[in-house]
Amino acid sequence: MFVLVVGMGMMLTAIGCKPKRPGERPVFPVQGRVTYKGEPMPFAVVTFFPPNEPFAQSLKSRATADKNGYYHLTTYEQGDGAPEGEYAVVLYVPLSEPDPYELEVPNPPDRLKHAYLNPARSKLRYAVKPEKNTI
Repeated sequence: MFVLVVGMGMMLTAIGCKPKRPGERPVFPVQGRVTYKGEPMPFAVVTFFPPNEPFAQSLKSRATADKNGYYHLTTYEQGDGAPEGEYAVVLYVPLSEPDPYELEVPNPPDRLKHAYLNPARSKLRYAVKPEKNTI
């Protein structure tokens, strides 16, 4: 019986965990939908910032919503999620679908008039828990 339990534990570990690169923190799935007054905000860029870390050095988790406003956060690999903890949420919503080949311009037009672009002033907050998170 003991061997079976150890074997099952090792099998579950192998299935549920991937090798991590040095310094990576564990991440948990975070998905959601960006809406305003009940309407989806297509192509919104959602960024989670740890509120007590300097902007340049902080680990940021980010996603771009699809045309229906749905997103899955990415920290290290596409759609992997975000580390556990409290976050200030930065939100930018372009006027139209971004062209991936166009150069980014500083302060591009934002459907939300840049109201949520500064992590220190954004009123949007979220706590990522060590489980699947749906916002």
